[in-house]
Amino acid sequence: MGASRIFISYRRDDAAGYAGRLEESLERRLGRGSVFRDIGDITPGEDFVRVIRARLADAQGVLVLIGPRWAGGAAPGPRRIDDAGDFVRLEVQEALACGARVVPVLLPGATMPSEDELPQPLQPLARRHALELDDAYWEAGVGRLLAALGSVPRRRIWPWALGAAALGALAVAAWCGLAARDEDGDAAAALLGRWEAEVRYDWGDVHRERFEFLRHAGALTGSASFLRVPRAIENLRLEGRNLQFETRSEQSMGEERRVLTHRYAAELRGQPPEQHLLVRMQSSGGFGSPRPIVFEARRAAAEGLTPR
Repeated sequence: MGASRIFISYRRDDAAGYAGRLEESLERRLGRGSVFRDIGDITPGEDFVRVIRARLADAQGVLVLIGPRWAGGAAPGPRRIDDAGDFVRLEVQEALACGARVVPVLLPGATMPSEDELPQPLQPLARRHALELDDAYWEAGVGRLLAALGSVPRRRIWPWALGAAALGALAVAAWCGLAARDEDGDAAAALLGRWEAEVRYDWGDVHRERFEFLRHAGALTGSASFLRVPRAIENLRLEGRNLQFETRSEQSMGEERRVLTHRYAAELRGQPPEQHLLVRMQSSGGFGSPRPIVFEARRAAAEGLTPR
């Protein structure tokens, strides 16, 4: 595979869900393989630091996703960004040093750090114009990012403008489409069954949630628990290894009741027995405005795989 055109830098426990969604949106516009995103895109056995440096050197642009916990200072002790060995720091430092086009991307709840809030090698980042990315105007935000990087989506060329050569290209594209559908089928088969996750909600409670995927009339469906109560999955979409779906629950305050919508975006990662779902969940419609939460779901132990 050729060099990736766009490099996404992010901290997993801060912006993993947004990073996966952004990669999907960018590759839908620029083509498969146009985005590089951390260890999920590194072949087993390769040197992590060497690959990161090589991809940064070849990247057309670098997007630094900054969420509320980007600096890594939520836990007691020093901030992770102040550690010279922190991988997020190394990525941004290398990108700035090699002269790449670096764009800070502010996610909901985040503010741009000032120079004095950054370690010295990262201080030039504070002088880069930042763009905001949120759920309400997602596609418009992706368009602004592409414009900032100078990336123009590939133009559609109609077959009558190309003659016989185009027909051959269309045949190849049709085969690739079949391969993509095969990949969707493989991912659907890999999803079938029960998954479990320890989920820490915005208000501090921790619950063990269960996800169950099954086929019904040839379609993928199932349930996802919220506060340990199973909810029917709605509006499920599967593209490659990326999964999106919704569930609903009810919230009451006094005599007033509201319907909560829980939107999930998940990516199937790894290979058995280390396969897992990286999940981002956002709830809306209730009495508060909870922040998105990110967690990992793994195969239920009852299915013969030991959760990590």
